[in-house]
Amino acid sequence: MLSTKKIFVNAPAGALTTGRKSTIIQFVMVSNTSRLRDILAERGIKPTFQRLTILGAVLDNRSHPTIRDLHAHLVRTIPTLSKTTLYSTLERFAAEGLVRPLMIDPAEVRYDGAPALHHHFQCTACGRILDIEISCPNSRAGEIHGHRIDEVHGYFKGVCRDCLSTPGRPAGASASHKTQAKKRRKSHG
Repeated sequence: MLSTKKIFVNAPAGALTTGRKSTIIQFVMVSNTSRLRDILAERGIKPTFQRLTILGAVLDNRSHPTIRDLHAHLVRTIPTLSKTTLYSTLERFAAEGLVRPLMIDPAEVRYDGAPALHHHFQCTACGRILDIEISCPNSRAGEIHGHRIDEVHGYFKGVCRDCLSTPGRPAGASASHKTQAKKRRKSHG
């Protein structure tokens, strides 16, 4: 008999940081585990249950979660998971190119499960971080003026279209909106 396990996949953008209930899909773990096991094996990483679950949570989530966000959700599946283990696992994954740490806000590190080069947009009203695809002439260059480029980080800050279209919300983020967004993020971690 095949075993099943509940795991977070395709959570709505911002679900882990805005308090909305994450989408939980129960499915047969065989194919997903096999895919994740192959990804880890290709990089010489032993595919333990914790590593498979952590990698699955980051790859299947587009909200760019923090350690705190990930821990709050993964501890439901792995009650013994420490933040230290989570951090060291994510650092290993980053070193192997499986995830990318994002440091848009100097107060927190978020993790991106799409390590291919792309830019980000952070909403100053709600705090969400969105992937954006734009053409950047320097992002694919291997060198500039004789300097080798190893990484490119590009991000934009402003107000997202959801916040702009919300009745009663101003077109720009005021200090009170920024404070409220930070309080919401802290209260859910």
